[in-house]
Formats: sequence, C-alpha cells, structure tokens
Amino acid sequence: MDIWNEIVLPRLQHLTAMEYFTFAVNALVYCFSKSIASHYGEIKDESKMRARLRILHGFNLTVFITFVVSVAINDDRFPADQISQTSLTLLITYLLIHLAEVLLLSRYGKAITVMGFTRRVETSTSRTLELVACGVILLSMMIVLINVWGLTSSLQTTGVVGFLAVLVFTTKDYWLRDFLSGILLISGDRMQRGDVISIPAEDILGIILEIRGLQTSIRDLVRGHDIEIPNSSLLKHRVDFFKENPGGPFRDYVDFKIGYNTSPATINKFLKAVFAKACQESDGIDTDKDPWIALKENEDHAARWRLAYVLKSPQKLLSIRDAVNLAAYELQGEFDLSVSTPVTVEMQNKD
Repeated sequence: MDIWNEIVLPRLQHLTAMEYFTFAVNALVYCFSKSIASHYGEIKDESKMRARLRILHGFNLTVFITFVVSVAINDDRFPADQISQTSLTLLITYLLIHLAEVLLLSRYGKAITVMGFTRRVETSTSRTLELVACGVILLSMMIVLINVWGLTSSLQTTGVVGFLAVLVFTTKDYWLRDFLSGILLISGDRMQRGDVISIPAEDILGIILEIRGLQTSIRDLVRGHDIEIPNSSLLKHRVDFFKENPGGPFRDYVDFKIGYNTSPATINKFLKAVFAKACQESDGIDTDKDPWIALKENEDHAARWRLAYVLKSPQKLLSIRDAVNLAAYELQGEFDLSVSTPVTVEMQNKD
C-alpha cells in the first residue's frame, strides 16, 4: 500500500503528454483490433485475419507492458520511456504500412474475381507505390527511433547506420535475391494476383494468391493447399501463364493416343462427341467456340490426336481436363475404339 501511495499514485498524477498519447493509441488499437484485422487488405481468409489479429494483440501487449514499466520504474538509469516509445513507434509503423496498402489499393487497384470472390487486387502502379510508401515509412521510423534514443550526434548516427549496413551485408544471401526478384515481379505487369500459372521445374500448377517482398503465395490446384515459393524461382524457372492475352482467348487441350486401325473420320466424330459431353458436364468450356481436332504425331504404337477448346475461366482448367478424359473413357466403346496405347507386339508362349 505504501508503494502505491508513495510511488505509483504520484507517478500517475504526473504523466507526460507522450505517455497519455501512448496509452490512448494502444487502447484504441486494442478496442478496434478485430475491425482493423478484418478490413485492412480486404482479407477473405479467416486464418490470415486471425494471424493479423494476433500480431496486433502482440503489439498491444508489448506497448502495455512497456508503458506499465515506464510508469512503475521512475529511475533515470533505466530507459523505460524509450522502450515504451519504441514499441509505440513500431505499432504505428505497422498500422501506417497497411493503411497505405489499403489506400493505394482502393485508388490504383482493379477488381477481379478469383474462385468465386470478387476483390480489388494490385496493379503494377499500386504495387510500385506501395514499395515507395513502405520505404518512406520505414525511413521515418528509423529517424524517430534515433531521436527517441537520443542518438542525434553524427558519431552515434554513423554508428547506427554502420551497424545496419553490416547487418544487411551479412544477411544478404538469405533475402536479397528474393527481395530484388520481388521488386521486379511487383513493378512488372505480367504476373498478378488471381493468375493461373504453371512452373514445370517445380511441378506446380496453381493460382497466385499474393506476391510479397520475399515469397509468393500460390494455391496449388492439383493438391488443393497453399504453398510459398521464393520470388527468385519465378524469375529463374520457366513460368506458363494460363490467361487471356491480346492474341486471343485462353485455349487448352487434351491429347489421346488411338491405334492406327481406327479411321480419321471415326476419330473426328469421337472427339466431337467427347467435346459435346464434356460441355454438358462442365460449365467452364466456351461452347460458342468450336473445338480444334488435329493429328499431332504418328508415334510407334499409336497416333497422337489433340482435342483443343476455349476456356471461360482458367481457374477450372483441371476440372475441365478431367471432364474431357471422363467423356472419352465413357464414349470409347460406342465408337469401337480404345484410348489406351495399343500394344503392337504380342509375345507368344512357345512350348
């Protein structure tokens, strides 16, 4: 009780304006943390919203603990005020970065529909401006922290900058290549959120969910889970884009190996029937465009025929391929042919 009356209560009665500001900002962020976490960046993923909420609550707890420590410990030898103001600066920096993201996204982003969700996504302009805004905010944060800790002399400032330079140099092998690759991806307009891509070297076929500073998040269409891939891999390896382009709509195809004992006329009728049945089973095929049927190669055991078609949405690429293959499997008996590779040499058992 004596500690409360003699130390804590007099300290609370003489709080500075900065301490009142720290407490007020932290309280407001805590009260509205759920709203902030769910609206910043238009998050549709519940797990991402919870992760952002945990980050905000972590900042809240850190700011609150350092605030309490700065109030309780009234000793000039302990930098309680600097620690409290540092944690507040980090919290405000985090909020400003995401506020800039939201404002630039609403101003320079564009609306697309991905897997049933319509949302605004980045463009090359918005992503470039986000990088600039992030750099300005982080630089401002460094200046504020230098003043908070009183490192204003040229010698002290040089020491801080030198330490940061050494830190960057010693860790560059872990992040610099991916960071620079991310800048190239973000500043370019070729790869965007919602695009369906294939990376043959990594055995990946998926939808781009987000391009970040070091990694790109992709929803794997084959396995159905999310993966993170370093940005440098997207520049180092070949990437196939499954989307419409100025040259025309997006086309896909399925190849079939059919024996030489089946006439081309029968195969044409068979593949047209396969196309018609697949259109009935899947709504992702553009039925206004006729299919393309072609003999692509005469192989050793069979001829390789291709059935090509136009997709309405590349997000349904795999399900449409499955529908085409299923239709071919079900119709092969009706046309008296087989979609399995024929065996041209039969081994006979000689007694």
